[in-house]
Amino acid sequence: MQTRLTRALVALTTAVGLGLTGLAIAPAQAATGSITGVALDAAGKPLPHVGWEIYIREGNSWSTLQFGPKLTDGNGRFTWTVPVGGQYRVCFNDDYYGPASTTTGFWQPEVRHRDTCWPNATSMESAQTWTSSPSTPSKTFTMKLPRQGLGMAPVDPFIIGSYEVGKPLTIVGQEGWRPTNATFSYQWYEQSSGTPTTPIPGATGATFTPTAAQSGKWVYARATASRTGYKPAQLTTPVSMVGTQHVQPSSPLQVTGTAAAGSTLTASFGKPGATYSELSWFVDGVPQPAFTTYDAATSSFPVTAAHAGTRIDARLKIYKKDGQGNYVDGSDSFARVQVQVAGTRPALPLPTAIVASGEPAVGRVLTAPASVTADPAATVRYQWLRGTSSIAGATKRSYRVQAADLGKKLHVRVTVSRPGWWGSYVKTSPGAVAKKALKKGTVKLVGTPRAGKRLTAKVGGWGPRPVTIRFQWLRNGKVIKGAKKSSYNISKKDRGKVIKVQITVKKTKYLTTTATSKGRKVKR
Repeated sequence: MQTRLTRALVALTTAVGLGLTGLAIAPAQAATGSITGVALDAAGKPLPHVGWEIYIREGNSWSTLQFGPKLTDGNGRFTWTVPVGGQYRVCFNDDYYGPASTTTGFWQPEVRHRDTCWPNATSMESAQTWTSSPSTPSKTFTMKLPRQGLGMAPVDPFIIGSYEVGKPLTIVGQEGWRPTNATFSYQWYEQSSGTPTTPIPGATGATFTPTAAQSGKWVYARATASRTGYKPAQLTTPVSMVGTQHVQPSSPLQVTGTAAAGSTLTASFGKPGATYSELSWFVDGVPQPAFTTYDAATSSFPVTAAHAGTRIDARLKIYKKDGQGNYVDGSDSFARVQVQVAGTRPALPLPTAIVASGEPAVGRVLTAPASVTADPAATVRYQWLRGTSSIAGATKRSYRVQAADLGKKLHVRVTVSRPGWWGSYVKTSPGAVAKKALKKGTVKLVGTPRAGKRLTAKVGGWGPRPVTIRFQWLRNGKVIKGAKKSSYNISKKDRGKVIKVQITVKKTKYLTTTATSKGRKVKR
């Protein structure tokens, strides 16, 4: 995506402005080691899609690896080869909002974590330096990142305007940002070729009018959203040059078609010769890359029931090509047309898995999970279902199974509404067939826990009789192969181990129940 490439360029020029030089080509080293980083949350759970950075000391300054995005894998890890003898600092930053393999196609976790440098610093400047040596060429940096706040769902900010001196440039797209009640701030930047990026004094609004001072310079803006309880989110706009000849469509961008389910929207513009173009689509600010067209004057987007109530953008990027088909610096133009789809936004899938706890047996209580959202301001609603039908009055977190439920699948549907987020989020638990409840009995071990002796499972009270009881003996909690009778002959390998028996009690039309005896430690 062009915007992602733009961000990488912006990050590079910003790094130069902070005194972080590009990574110099060093003489060949006789040996290399590796740096492995592991990002965890406060509970020790791996954090995927967390940005990482290795800083390398070069003289009196620190350089970085000039590529990106650099992200942890599904296990919260990364590994990078480094020369032995170098000095390094390692940092994690939880601010990635780009494409990912998720249900929405965009990485937007509900919780965000504090940016952390090894061992527990809040900035690269205060981080600890590690030196790779022949005796210790490699190191694993494991860091727990404290929770900082809820995560936003930002969208790519987009600039419209001609990039001419004296004519305004305006940032659009914030209407797709969630929470919708976030507060926005802006900073515009300028940069000449070969010089650091610098903020433009006073240019802190959504609209900025370039002056002669920006003529011939690259310009972009940074949009930051803040909200109490959330980690601030920051994204940058595309970059282009002020005062150069920007190509314009021979006819303006327009969208035709009915913005309703079952219809097709068509974006079109007049495409001049010797130009390159991209027509892309966004739903509530989220890119829809499958419908992007390249170097074409039209693009179509099918509207479905899932798009009800959303805002759909068609965005155009166009620039000049030289005789060899290459990009002509500073010739970009951008345009956007937005349409509102009829209807109300449908509920979205709740990312949290919903599994009810308890036994689905008459008289027993099923309970929905307590933690389904990290947002303390959210409203959570419950509805218990018998098959696909709602059970009248069963709208609390817990539900006592009734005789009318026998043989039916029971589910709980959880609906979450969050302030500043459109619509709601819904998920239904897997079904559990309701059966009668067995009367619970007991299981205990009798016998001497010594090698050569026998332990016997004494079972009683399970009913109504008759019932089928199966046995499985355990050694230190692990299954003993073949030990499936009501008694167990203790062997020498059991010395010092704890022996238990697990029983499974079955009866037709009754809920199968398991129980485990107390353990007996075998004497040595």
